[in-house]
Amino acid sequence: MRQIFNALLKYKNTSLFLGLLFISLLIVNQRSFYHKSVFSKIGLGISSNFHGVSKGVSEYLNLRKTNVDLVKENNKLKILEIIYLQNQVLKQKTLDTFNFEVVSTKIIKNSFNKANNYLIINKGYEDGVTNDMGVISADGIIGIINQVRAHHSSVISILHQDIKVNVSFKKNGAYGTLSWPGIHPKRMTLDDISTINSVSVGDTIVTGGMSAYFPFGIPIGVVSKFVQPKMEGYYQIEVDLFSNLTQKEFAYVIKNKDLDEIKKLNNDVSN
Repeated sequence: MRQIFNALLKYKNTSLFLGLLFISLLIVNQRSFYHKSVFSKIGLGISSNFHGVSKGVSEYLNLRKTNVDLVKENNKLKILEIIYLQNQVLKQKTLDTFNFEVVSTKIIKNSFNKANNYLIINKGYEDGVTNDMGVISADGIIGIINQVRAHHSSVISILHQDIKVNVSFKKNGAYGTLSWPGIHPKRMTLDDISTINSVSVGDTIVTGGMSAYFPFGIPIGVVSKFVQPKMEGYYQIEVDLFSNLTQKEFAYVIKNKDLDEIKKLNNDVSN
């Protein structure tokens, strides 16, 4: 208490000046409409800045929750996008029969300049990720989960010479097998398309849906070149991917709700 009293005595002139200034400003604010308007604007500016800073701090502290909510919304939108793409191809409603879920993830390592390329993502079995799940991006497919840890998983890239993906033509449903010849990261080879099917440069290739990895109808790329044999047989087709796999940061893991049942049936058939 003595320290406060001593401080007031030490700065008595300054305190008196500030007190008189405050009283004078208060009187001017009450007597003059112009000054009242000016003070009101100043007060509004100070209040706005204060609340802006307060709001910014609050939003920063809530970023984690906001990001979680955004991820959930992105997952829902990705499911709706895939369903929409299927409806476009099939010309029918597929919402009631869509058996896939998606898990957003971030790519933390990505190789694309080797013969057999892999990726690592920051989601694992504690996030519901298991082996043999497909991984897609916003504009195509990326690969298949092959090893899972608690918080991370490795993905065999489609830029891997041992990976073959079931695909089809969007225009006529002709099925074939897409693989990477190991040359250019955007160029794939499409095999097993019979010459009884019509093929043109620019035809859109989508996932075929005949595997448990990917839903049907996800756009993959377009036919950039093809060679038709003189006799009946199979085309030699080159496909340019929509997706640039050398610039991927985020991805979606595709969870097939029927994966366990499909695996069991495959094992039963094999045995």
